[in-house]
Amino acid sequence: MGAAFPSSPALAGQITNPIDFARARVIVELGPGTGAFTSMLVQRAHPACRVLALELDPRLADFVASRFPRVEVINAAAQTLPQVLAARGIDSVDAVVCGLPFANFSAAQQAQVVNAVHAALRPGGSFMSYSFVHAQVLPTSRRFRRSLKTLFGRLDIHPVLLNAPPALVYTCVA
Repeated sequence: MGAAFPSSPALAGQITNPIDFARARVIVELGPGTGAFTSMLVQRAHPACRVLALELDPRLADFVASRFPRVEVINAAAQTLPQVLAARGIDSVDAVVCGLPFANFSAAQQAQVVNAVHAALRPGGSFMSYSFVHAQVLPTSRRFRRSLKTLFGRLDIHPVLLNAPPALVYTCVA
């Protein structure tokens, strides 16, 4: 986990708002942690929508699986998303919500995850992630924003002040 406190309902709402829940049939969450975003996804997802969550930590994966039985929790690294989807017969996804701490990742790790997400999204699918306001000065955060702009062509940024610490939500469309 990359945060000292769970994400706020305000952050969970902002990060899930771009999803067209009436039409989405596959939503993926990367790094659900304790489930702050997962809870919002389960509440808002259409009954016919598959919700998958990839969590690297086996204890957190077990926790999320027990708390959210509707979610298909997979104990796997985010970089393996295309292989995880292929193993489940899923060609593409409508949205990816990500709680991973990209500011803590190396350039190679950032690229692997972002490329895996981009490969998994259907045309018009959305990718949402976030970063803390105080981390914006870090070279790793600047590199992450540049990589999103380069790969997706556009990056929308929305502040969420009602979070500890305040955050910025990044939204990209494939």
